[in-house]
Amino acid sequence: MNGEEMKRLCLEHTLYPWAATGKVNPLPIERAEGIYIYDTDGKRYIDFNSQLMSVNIGHSHPKVIAAMKAQLDKLIYVYPGTATEARARLGKKLADLTPGNINTFFFTLGGAEANENAIKAARGYTGRFKILSRYRSYHGATNATMMLTGDPRRWPSEPGAPGFIHVMDPVPYNYSFGATPEEITKKNLEYLEEVIMYENPQSIAAMFIETVTGTNGVLAPPPGYLKGLKALALEARHLARVR
Repeated sequence: MNGEEMKRLCLEHTLYPWAATGKVNPLPIERAEGIYIYDTDGKRYIDFNSQLMSVNIGHSHPKVIAAMKAQLDKLIYVYPGTATEARARLGKKLADLTPGNINTFFFTLGGAEANENAIKAARGYTGRFKILSRYRSYHGATNATMMLTGDPRRWPSEPGAPGFIHVMDPVPYNYSFGATPEEITKKNLEYLEEVIMYENPQSIAAMFIETVTGTNGVLAPPPGYLKGLKALALEARHLARVR
């Protein structure tokens, strides 16, 4: 199929995400190899983004292709309640790599689905309903994760799933919280503690953050923020138990 036919059929029969219908002009991609993707005319593009940051070892890596082919010959699909060699090996590998006592995992098909299940797990475990997240955040495009997301992409979906509280990021647009990174951390954590108290620690199940904010600016946290946030969360959990 040539590129124009490929584009025509895709535009006629596909709804593209995050794009106005009829306005998107997709590249007709035929193949990919290494850091490159190729259109139907053989034009080569460097994939600087590793697709959605999910092809970090490159396209069509021979070891990945060989492993996929071997699995296809052995077992393509089986219901979720089974034990498989692939699941056993991956679970053990993740347990070896992750820090502390994190050694049990729930497998999903993508980030939004993972966050949806994390929301359910937090609410089910704590018996609480409210979830905190930051304004400059993106957590997915499904029903609950769209409300968990803080950036303006959630606006068209409102009112959506209830129970989500958004707070300012440690590094706001105007830097008025502090002149130094340490002051920014201190002031933001004080502000966040005040929000938690106003919302009632006994009603908050969890706070979701991106350790490094991605699509909203690639913002690394200021020094001490993650450590301070963990301490604040533990303090809030204690308050919820003793009140």
